[in-house]
Amino acid sequence: MDFLGIEMLPKGGTEILKDSLSSRIEPTLLEDVNLITSICHPSLIQKDKINVVWQHLSYDQPNVQYMQDRRYVDSVDYFVYVSHWQYNRFRERYQIPEHKSVVIKNAIEPMVLTDFPSHQDKLRLIYTSTPWRGLSILVRVIEILNDLRDDFECDIYSSTKIYGKDFEKTEGDKFEPLFKKCKQTRNINYHGYASNYDVREAVGKAHLLAYPSIFEETSCLSALEALYAGCKVVTTNYGALTETCGDFADYTEFEPNHEALAQRYAASLNSAMDTILLGDHDYETQRKHYDKYWTWETRKEEWIDFLDLIKEK
Repeated sequence: MDFLGIEMLPKGGTEILKDSLSSRIEPTLLEDVNLITSICHPSLIQKDKINVVWQHLSYDQPNVQYMQDRRYVDSVDYFVYVSHWQYNRFRERYQIPEHKSVVIKNAIEPMVLTDFPSHQDKLRLIYTSTPWRGLSILVRVIEILNDLRDDFECDIYSSTKIYGKDFEKTEGDKFEPLFKKCKQTRNINYHGYASNYDVREAVGKAHLLAYPSIFEETSCLSALEALYAGCKVVTTNYGALTETCGDFADYTEFEPNHEALAQRYAASLNSAMDTILLGDHDYETQRKHYDKYWTWETRKEEWIDFLDLIKEK
């Protein structure tokens, strides 16, 4: 979609978070701050400003490898991490100065919530992440569940389009066989790309987030939105997911053998679906927790305190 000749690119989690922060704090707080999101590169440093790297990536990603260069680390004034798990991985890998580091967790936009959806028709499962983070596992899991039950459907919102046309052009073909399999698998509704607004609306109508993650999440906006909506979340204990989801998720122990992980996860998912049917899911307590601790109304105050502090020094 074009507006006044400018391509309106799809937005990933990092872009959404930066927009949310900027819209909630006084512009003057960022006047002397060069807020860099994730990409560690000397060309992004501005010598006349306070350089803050707001890191969303994991320690092993290509775009953070300049952390190995002490000159680069010395040129950054502060590093903000989105989870304690992520901070500790960077601290261990790159020996970053602890006095330059702070953890400010992610946050989500509040959602308009209704009653937890009825399951009189079918249980609604949903997957809302990129394909390489666990979609192939989930498709195999659905195949396993299709042999056990037929009281559910799984809506999948996943594509490479979210990172823009160039990324989709170079990487999209790798996942076409997986997307094709989604379309051919019984009880899967493959939607591809959708806006964050549409995805959040779909999450609000789902009973359960099915996310057998094989990616070391540093936080996880998909899980946060599902938890806020009241969805039962079934995921793996990989990366920072246990920190993000706390005691409100069911976890499958991560297993690098994908078939073994799918079998183990299918058992967890099957059990969680029965929990929903039995009415044993306390979605109200879950919603209250994430509304109190994980929305921007709470998180903006942490950012304001941090920005005030660094500008005083």
